[in-house]
Amino acid sequence: MKIAPCSALIALFLLTAPAVFAATDSETITIYDVKVVESRPYDRGRFTQGLLIDSGKLWVSSGLYGKSFLERIDWPSGKNKKRLKLSDSLFAEGLAMHKGELFLLTWKSQQMLVVDPQTLEVKDRYPIPGEGWGITSDGERLWLSDGTSRIREWREGSFGKSFAVTFGSKSLPRLNELEWIDGEIWANVWLTDQIVTIAPTSGRITSIIDLTNLLPKRERASNTDVLNGIALDPETGGIWVTGKRWPTMYRIELVKRHTVKR
Repeated sequence: MKIAPCSALIALFLLTAPAVFAATDSETITIYDVKVVESRPYDRGRFTQGLLIDSGKLWVSSGLYGKSFLERIDWPSGKNKKRLKLSDSLFAEGLAMHKGELFLLTWKSQQMLVVDPQTLEVKDRYPIPGEGWGITSDGERLWLSDGTSRIREWREGSFGKSFAVTFGSKSLPRLNELEWIDGEIWANVWLTDQIVTIAPTSGRITSIIDLTNLLPKRERASNTDVLNGIALDPETGGIWVTGKRWPTMYRIELVKRHTVKR
């Protein structure tokens, strides 16, 4: 299914700056629509914060106070579900597999939990500054977002450099779920139907992926929330997306719409 053209850039940057296209940088950004090539049923009860496919498992972190959990499911069969329920005082956020361990962010508790993927037991906790939103691994380090425009590097128990995500001269906040794909960080932008891809060396947005109307209106319930969740299947290269309390997850392919100057 190809998404019909819409004012995706306006919707995306309405939350940041109306003059975002006034940048003089001659580099360009590619705008993509998406084509759905596969869909799978998804538990509408998940308030999806993190989505991950690794070692033949689908991993999901689901948020809300008193209802947060981490779930492991055989992939792609969907069988053998197992959950770790979090303390009522923790709000689960982003999730990443890093060097054989699961790293789970919490929203306002300033904690990053380390979870054993076999037993689903919490092995360790690390303090984080500010809020926890999204997290991903490039194999050597973790990258964390905190709801601002900044993404921080974390390696071996401590934070390193950080960078601001920018479009032209403007910073882009509300970076939510993160996924490392082909050397770039893909990020859901909270309260929009767009994903941005980010160059970790500069923080610049390299493309915008518009998923407007991905979930049909007829499948939306009264409590259906925003697009959130990006997972790369390392076995097939497929990219899967979903949302908070969505009934479906989708494997997408990108369809180039056009390019714009930064």
